[in-house]
Amino acid sequence: MTLTFALLADAQLPHYFEDSTLSLYLGDDGAPIYHFGNVRELAAQEPLGNTGAQSLHVVLDGRLVGREGWWGPGNHLSGAEGAKLMADGPTRVWTLDMTSAKWTAPVNRSLRMALTRALIAADSAETAATPPVDLPDPTTLCDHDHPEIRRRAIRLRRATPSSTAEAIFLFVQAMPYRFGTWQERASDTLKRGSGMCTTKANLQVALMRAAGLEAGFVEMPMDMDVLGLLMPLGWQPMMRQTVRHYFGAVKLGGRWHAADSSYTDDAMRVYAQGIPDAVTIIPAWLGEGRPYSPTLMLHELDLFDIEVRPEINEVLGKKSRFHPRHFEALNTRLDRAQGSHIKWLSTAVDSDITGGEEAQA
Repeated sequence: MTLTFALLADAQLPHYFEDSTLSLYLGDDGAPIYHFGNVRELAAQEPLGNTGAQSLHVVLDGRLVGREGWWGPGNHLSGAEGAKLMADGPTRVWTLDMTSAKWTAPVNRSLRMALTRALIAADSAETAATPPVDLPDPTTLCDHDHPEIRRRAIRLRRATPSSTAEAIFLFVQAMPYRFGTWQERASDTLKRGSGMCTTKANLQVALMRAAGLEAGFVEMPMDMDVLGLLMPLGWQPMMRQTVRHYFGAVKLGGRWHAADSSYTDDAMRVYAQGIPDAVTIIPAWLGEGRPYSPTLMLHELDLFDIEVRPEINEVLGKKSRFHPRHFEALNTRLDRAQGSHIKWLSTAVDSDITGGEEAQA
């Protein structure tokens, strides 16, 4: 069944499109481009079908599956790719026919250029997020003796253990929080400049150990009703109800302090849209006698009552069930809040896309 934008009574679908990777890089051009497409609602096991090689699809909710993987909410794909896929449950897909007279009209050239730039930026971001084929040994992931880790730890060292811990904590906390694979060394996370709870905790522990501090890891359950606030609408029903959250801890004055550097202040503001009390713990802090853990604080739990582990190699060494394109779609709300996608837009603008006809998907 095909639905036109004008027939959408509750205007819910544009929000799903806004959460897509493509819309993230389209910015203000996303809304007008949305109107050039149409939405198909596929039943379970219904194929997307051959809509032509010069079409572009965005999964709004549900999933498209095939022999070479699956595409989830917010993922985009070309018509050629879509011909091989079918819905594994009720799925809605937005489709743009890039050969239509309306889309190819001269007046829409700026929108076509914006779409080309968005496709280039999204591809660059996905490529950068793709892990190497040969993953490192899990026992080597907290590489506190790596030269770059040691150099950064020296730069962050302060006059006292407490002030050193605070400097390291705030350095890692300022890195954008992004969902992604976690099989990377602390030195890799340092180079990437972003991470999720596991990889940021791993980097924080490595830096603290390199600075001579006693540091470790804490594991605790987290309800998806909480973590899901950071995710696009279409992904929330597809996640497990409860996940494991990991963060760092440091011993100061003889006591273990929770030191959760996972979320930037901007990410916490996304939380605050669903949990208003989250604004009371912005900005983040850490010091002797002043532990910091948003999860524990919002649940009014004792921030000193934590069980600290020396390593989480078995967690960091797990292979993810998600493809990089899935993570990129998962990150659109966070990227908007933290601005971590802007560098890829700069890459697209610098590309030579103005000398000829617009690129096709």
